[in-house]
Amino acid sequence: MTHTDEFSAALEAAKAGDRGAFRRAYEHSNDKVFRFLLGQLGDRELALDTLQDVYIDVWKALPKLQIKSDGECWGFLFIVARRKVYAARDKRLRADVLVDTETFDFLHEGETQSPERRDDARVLHLSLSSISQISQEVLNLRYWSELSFKEIALVLGTTENAAKVRHHRALKELQAHLPPTYVTP
Repeated sequence: MTHTDEFSAALEAAKAGDRGAFRRAYEHSNDKVFRFLLGQLGDRELALDTLQDVYIDVWKALPKLQIKSDGECWGFLFIVARRKVYAARDKRLRADVLVDTETFDFLHEGETQSPERRDDARVLHLSLSSISQISQEVLNLRYWSELSFKEIALVLGTTENAAKVRHHRALKELQAHLPPTYVTP
């Protein structure tokens, strides 16, 4: 059983009333959702609070949830997360830098980052904050939350091909904001 299969199976069992299964679903998915929230909100504490809100809403939605595929499970989860991001932004009433340096922690190994890697993270952070919100979101879903294009399509309410096109455009937009030394011909 794959990681994704375990998530959908746990949600199905939770829907049948198994509280322990909901905990397993949470454990299989919370890292991906947290990385998405942190990337979108740029604030660790706010991302943690929002993560809790996401899973409260998922718990409340379980009785009505119709699980047809693993991809739809992930799509549903990230739709809830995306809505919570919008609600959190509205509450803050200010323009956010949607990616912060904490987002890049998982790219580095502890406190032993080389100065070059820290510089790379700063350049990427600055470039990401310069592109459109939808491009940031697509890249965040793909790379930080590790969703497939099919799952991204479900989150965005579009087709898989449209998600691929948005991803391609987001990469092009990011490339345009990166210094030339970071872009390969």
